[in-house]
Amino acid sequence: MQSSFRFLFFLILMGVCKMSFTQDPAAQPAFRYFNKTETGIGIGLGKFKTDIYNGYQKTVKNDQIIISAQTINGIVFSGRLGLGVGLGAEFWQKGMFYPVFAHLYYDLRLSGNTPFAYINLGQAFGKRDSTYYYASGKGGFLFSIGAGYKMKIGKRFQFEYEIFYRYQAIQSTYKNYYVAADSTEHYTIVDYKAPYHFAGFKIGVLFR
Repeated sequence: MQSSFRFLFFLILMGVCKMSFTQDPAAQPAFRYFNKTETGIGIGLGKFKTDIYNGYQKTVKNDQIIISAQTINGIVFSGRLGLGVGLGAEFWQKGMFYPVFAHLYYDLRLSGNTPFAYINLGQAFGKRDSTYYYASGKGGFLFSIGAGYKMKIGKRFQFEYEIFYRYQAIQSTYKNYYVAADSTEHYTIVDYKAPYHFAGFKIGVLFR
């Protein structure tokens, strides 16, 4: 289902991009192509739970730091509302992920210099390595919201900076340890989703 959605969205973008490039930029068309390329850093927030031993579940601090780079391509409607698809690469302290996501942004003013807000929804592919405290895990659902400011630096270019909050689910396992009546130790493997929360800062360049 996700593959079909991405393919359909790609076809729509290709059609819109072809139409927008055939129009005069000075005419301010109702919609046009945009590309945003950005890089940033995210710092882990809070804690998450992992192994259980005799009914007690271990709590681990989210000490991950994300260094990310991504590009987003899409269409702008009426100069304010942008809808696109993003691809990125993220370097974690203990892993590497490749997010694929839908991106929606809105400019508060119809001008070259304006505050803006956005939301991302998608999936991160990749792997987080194991440590002494938790097992390895694979990427899952991602959600991000942010706000920032755009400054015009050219006829169709803007520089932007933003702050963001990011939720990232990691598909992983933990061992549920328990002691039997004969004092022998046993464990079972349990699948679960580890919730990771981040806050961070990005800078980028927008062409449209």
